[in-house]
Amino acid sequence: MLKQQSNPISPEADLNQPELLQIVRLRVIPQLLQLHGSQAALPETNALIDALLVGGSGMEQAGAAMARGIGYDTIMLNLLAPAARALNDFWEQDRCSFATVTLAMWRMRSLMRRLSEEQPAAITHDHPERSVMISTLPGEQHDFGAAMVSGFFSRDGWQSSHIRPATIEELIEEVRASRPMLLGLSIGQTDGLPLLRKTIAAIRRAMRRDAPAIMVGGAALSIDPELSARTGADGCSLDARSALSLAARLVDERAHRFPSSRMAQPPRKDKFVGLPNSRGGVFEHGPADHRATGRGRG
Repeated sequence: MLKQQSNPISPEADLNQPELLQIVRLRVIPQLLQLHGSQAALPETNALIDALLVGGSGMEQAGAAMARGIGYDTIMLNLLAPAARALNDFWEQDRCSFATVTLAMWRMRSLMRRLSEEQPAAITHDHPERSVMISTLPGEQHDFGAAMVSGFFSRDGWQSSHIRPATIEELIEEVRASRPMLLGLSIGQTDGLPLLRKTIAAIRRAMRRDAPAIMVGGAALSIDPELSARTGADGCSLDARSALSLAARLVDERAHRFPSSRMAQPPRKDKFVGLPNSRGGVFEHGPADHRATGRGRG
């Protein structure tokens, strides 16, 4: 839900407080990165956040990482992702205004597009018959993470799109219209579990055998390792890279169980908005199929 502020703070008011920036840079950011388990964050992360908050493009920090031989995937997952998570937390904790965070995230989306254009993928596995839709939970305001994960699938040769539905009904209509073979749902906070389970159950109840394979990812899976067993999804992944191999297996397994439900219509083009939920880690398997209720184990 969009956070309401009784006394909105302008971006200029935030950025004209050098003491606040010092506290954020020297104390808050390192604590947040440690709290979220982002010890693998690149050393340019703090400088990137500083640059984005004061109107920089972030290309200097990304360029410094590339000059050290860091590749596109690592820059996405270990530079942009932790920086965006920290920015999201600044807003959640009222350390920066929504306007300031929104502007910083707009600059980061521009940086992500620029890096993708300057480092095009050398696709070695083309999967034109495989389509994936990455979605936030209904009602979520930010989908930078969905855009990032969708980009990983596109670079791997999938037909990929991402959306930010307002309601479960809208998500179901999007899935029916695009007919992806795989649906990825992102959950950033553990308190979103009831909505996630309700969403998965509703999709399977509405589409039955035509429902796509469903994979879950997001920061909440790192916060609560047991959450993956309670989602009702076909599988779970914490890492955009490891999600690719899991996704291929889920699509193949579901196609084998329901041969008539294979879906080939291409999804729509990507839209870039929001904040990330994907994090580094390993994938865990969820229950194979809970079409009727969406209930997982435990």
